[in-house]
Amino acid sequence: MPINMKAVIADAFVSLAQRKNVDKITVKDLVEACGISRQTFYYHFQDILEVIEWSMQQAMQEMLAQSLAVDDPEKALRIFIASAAENQEIIKKLMHSQRREQVERMMFHAIQDGMMQLARDKAPHDLSFSDLEMAVHFYTYGIVGLLLEYSSMKQLDINRFAHQLNLLLSGRLINFN
Repeated sequence: MPINMKAVIADAFVSLAQRKNVDKITVKDLVEACGISRQTFYYHFQDILEVIEWSMQQAMQEMLAQSLAVDDPEKALRIFIASAAENQEIIKKLMHSQRREQVERMMFHAIQDGMMQLARDKAPHDLSFSDLEMAVHFYTYGIVGLLLEYSSMKQLDINRFAHQLNLLLSGRLINFN
């Protein structure tokens, strides 16, 4: 079975980030950790930011696939939140790095893509694309904001958070009508 070099490089980045300041990780560090040449690194990625982006996209796709595989929206949210909680340390380190703005943008786009896929399945068929886009944009900002806020909590009650988020998204927590 062929080796997925992108995954190897991304895993090395995460491993290094657990021991080292994210801003101090260099291409040289990744090349040495993977036992590859610089040329191999640059064949797969342009720079470290692209490694971060690819890693986030892969994690989001995996999380989304798991979430879409369940019928219960609250269970899907629980899967999503549990995954974010598992990656809490790396998220915190990325948010405290010089790349914070780019990471927030990547996180937003990754979650927005996932929300759009979910919304296409769940939204009423007569909803215009413009309205769908607005709703997804709104919910994405809310979810990203909450995840960033809660990522700094030591003990996150995943079940409670998923339940509250499900109530909010379904309009049962507060209904402004």
